[in-house]
Amino acid sequence: MFAFSSILLTLSIGALPDAQPTTVQIRETVQRGIPYIEEKGLWWIEEKKCVTCHRVGNMIWSLQAAKRSGFTVSERLAEWRQWSIGKSLAENDKGKITGLGNKEGVVQLLLSPDRADTDAAQVEARKKLAAILLEEQRPDGSWKAGGQLPFQKRPAAETDAVSTMWLTLALLVEGKNEASTPVLTRAMKYIESSSPGKSIEWYAVRLLLAVQTGETEVRDQLVKQLRSQQHADGGWGWMIADDSDALGTGLALYALVSAGVERQDPAVKGAQQFLVSTQRDDGAWPVRGTKEKKKASVQETAVYWGTTWAVIGLVESLPE
Repeated sequence: MFAFSSILLTLSIGALPDAQPTTVQIRETVQRGIPYIEEKGLWWIEEKKCVTCHRVGNMIWSLQAAKRSGFTVSERLAEWRQWSIGKSLAENDKGKITGLGNKEGVVQLLLSPDRADTDAAQVEARKKLAAILLEEQRPDGSWKAGGQLPFQKRPAAETDAVSTMWLTLALLVEGKNEASTPVLTRAMKYIESSSPGKSIEWYAVRLLLAVQTGETEVRDQLVKQLRSQQHADGGWGWMIADDSDALGTGLALYALVSAGVERQDPAVKGAQQFLVSTQRDDGAWPVRGTKEKKKASVQETAVYWGTTWAVIGLVESLPE
C-alpha cells in the first residue's frame, strides 16, 4: 500500500462552482467536440499515416464512447478502428510489430470497444493486441513508456509507472490467462511499491486500477485524494500544481465516475461545469504542452488529448 503526501491531503480548494450544467448543455458540448476530434484525427491518419503517437487510439476511444451514448459520429469510425488495429499489428520498416513501440496506444484501442461485441474477428484482434502488451516487461515489473512520453514535464519514473498502470489495467480488463498471470503479478508488485506522482493522470489511472482489482481501501483513498486536488473552478490540471485544463479534468472525471462517485456529486458537477464553460469555438479545449520544453504554451497535441479526454469524461458522467 502506498502512502499519500500529507501536504496534498491538506490542500484547500475552496468552494466549487455553484453552476449546475444541464444534461442538454453537456450533450451539446460533447457534440461540438466530435467534429474537431474527427477532423484532426483523420488528418493524422491520412497525412502522418501514424498510429504510434498516442493520438489515434484516443480518437477511437472518445468517438466509440460517444457513439455508445447516442451521439452522432462519422460512419467511418469502424474503418478508422480497423485501420488502427491493422497498423498496430503490422510490421514496421525495421521488421518489428508496430504496436510494440506504441503500447499505450494499444491500451486505448483495447479499452475503447463495446465489451458486448462478440464478433469473432474483433475478439481475435483484441487477443493479438493484448499479446503485444505482454512483451518487453522489465525485470522489476514495469514497462518503459513509449515514443516521446519520456520527455514529458514529470519525472521519467512517473511516466513509466503511469504506462505500466495503463498496460496492467488493459490486461486485467481482457482477462487473466496462463500467459498474462505472471506478467500481471510482477506488474502489480511494481505498482504497489511506486511512489505517488505529480500528475493527475497518475492518480486517475491508479484509481481505475484499484476499481478493476477490487482494492476498496486504495480506491477510497484515491477518491479522497482526487477530491482534494480539484481546483475551485471545478477542474484539475494534468499536473497537480498546474491550472485546470481539459486533459486533467477529463481524466479525473472519468476515474471518479468509474469508481462509483454519484453523477450528482459536487465534484462531478464542478468538473462538468468547467468543461462546458471552457470549450473553444472550434469544439476543442486549450491545453498547455505536456512536454518539458513546450509546457509554457498551448500545444496542438495536448489540445487533442485534452479534447478527447473531455469528451470521454463528459460522456461517461452523463445521467444514467
